[in-house]
Amino acid sequence: MTAARPAAEREAIDWEVRLRGAAPEADELRAFAVWHAVPAHAAAWDELQRRLGRMGGHGTVASAAIAQALRSPVQERRRALRAGFALGALAFTGWGARRACHELGLDADWRSSIGERGASTLADGSPLRFDAASRIDLGGDTATPRLHLRQGQLLVRSRRPLTVVVGGIGIAIEDGQLAAGRVGQRIVVAASGGDAILHPASGIPHRLGAGQAAYADVGGIRFAPLSFAAVTAWTHGMLVADRLPLPDLLDAFARYHPGLLRAHGAAATRSISGVFRLADLDGALRQLASALPVRVERYGQFFTAIS
Repeated sequence: MTAARPAAEREAIDWEVRLRGAAPEADELRAFAVWHAVPAHAAAWDELQRRLGRMGGHGTVASAAIAQALRSPVQERRRALRAGFALGALAFTGWGARRACHELGLDADWRSSIGERGASTLADGSPLRFDAASRIDLGGDTATPRLHLRQGQLLVRSRRPLTVVVGGIGIAIEDGQLAAGRVGQRIVVAASGGDAILHPASGIPHRLGAGQAAYADVGGIRFAPLSFAAVTAWTHGMLVADRLPLPDLLDAFARYHPGLLRAHGAAATRSISGVFRLADLDGALRQLASALPVRVERYGQFFTAIS
């Protein structure tokens, strides 16, 4: 092995960490493009992304933790990386490993990998479906189950009282279907066949009628002009966007595609409406380029920048 190869591998890891954070600046993307143009660097980048993809889906607990750590938001990365490496050092025993597993979602009752939706049932037979890259914990009891959605989206049908918690908001429904989840910075909720009550951590409860949908974010809770079918389109591999901020759209795509999708500059402030096939990243990027005044730049298979 030449000395250049380990150097390129270390630089690829450094770029992964730098680009995984907030929207990169134009100067940083230009610097990455110059670095990536060197064939040895491009090969190191692609190999790192392939390894991370394998670790995220089929690796050991420790390697999956490290892969998940690198794919976490910037404010969580350092803590998560420490937890991931601690898993290997502690041989998966003791309080530290248990805490690391919890923080990285490895101990979730239900979890799905990138690009893989899941399905299960609750103890009473209620069907549960969840989007790709989702993590769900089960609490409460058989009579009044409580689902904590750590990340992703879910759809559940219940004929008894049920609560879903996402982003600090408790959503209660007694009889009907409930869809809830995160799309970027938004929490999206929809009900069908019965009303749902949203209980924010602070503030008054909001009633969501059957067939209605709502958004929740830093601006509060407001009704959304989306049908229940539109909110749950992910169950059919589709995403219906209603004036969705472009970074949030890319976040939804990232559940189905390994690697980095980043908007920067003016593109990071734009919103879009439309219907997208989640499994067809190339088609989605063509839609973006035709609908918005943005430029799409792809660096190999594993990094796409939109400016």
